[in-house]
Amino acid sequence: MKLKEGNRFYGFIKVWKRFRNGLFLFSLRNFLTRFGLDIAPYYWFKEEKNNGEPPKIKEGLENYTIALIPPSEVSVMDGVMGLSTSFLIKNMERGQVCIGLRVADRIATLLFIDPNDFTFKHRNFHIEDGSGYLLNLYTFEDYRGNNLAAYLRYNCYDVLKHLNITTIYSITSYFNRSSIRVNEKINAKKLKLYLHIGLFKKWHWNFLLKDYER
Repeated sequence: MKLKEGNRFYGFIKVWKRFRNGLFLFSLRNFLTRFGLDIAPYYWFKEEKNNGEPPKIKEGLENYTIALIPPSEVSVMDGVMGLSTSFLIKNMERGQVCIGLRVADRIATLLFIDPNDFTFKHRNFHIEDGSGYLLNLYTFEDYRGNNLAAYLRYNCYDVLKHLNITTIYSITSYFNRSSIRVNEKINAKKLKLYLHIGLFKKWHWNFLLKDYER
């Protein structure tokens, strides 16, 4: 029996899948945050549309379409990843756009692109003109294992070019091996490796561990 994202047992199933997929350190880090200790190394990636081999969808391409998702449909993410519909709509009013991969009338995978400067872990990031920051990439349970996240990441530029966005930046946890593999599939480039240490949500320290551009 498949459990939906909002099911009360879904969190337990998700933790088990993280262990099974080699995300032990990622899960451990999330567990420690419950006690006020946040140790978060993360990569700052840059990507652009390239002419390499596009990722394949296992079930074939004929049933999928990529398009902008309007605010009226983002309620599909309500309660997922700690997000609420009102929060997502507010961000879209600020300029964020949502791009989704549809299967018939259902959204299988989606992501958000924010063209504005933002703050992550108390570190400020500047987004220049013609660029955007990728966040909240998510594939729903029924569609996982079909390489949809990599496919959407690779092909979202066909939609973004109409918004004059040609470069995407993203943040990926050092411990999140599955997301790093998606980045590798689309030839995203590591720019920097940062470390954030937070204590009881009151004290915060940020360090640059490695600059890959040097």
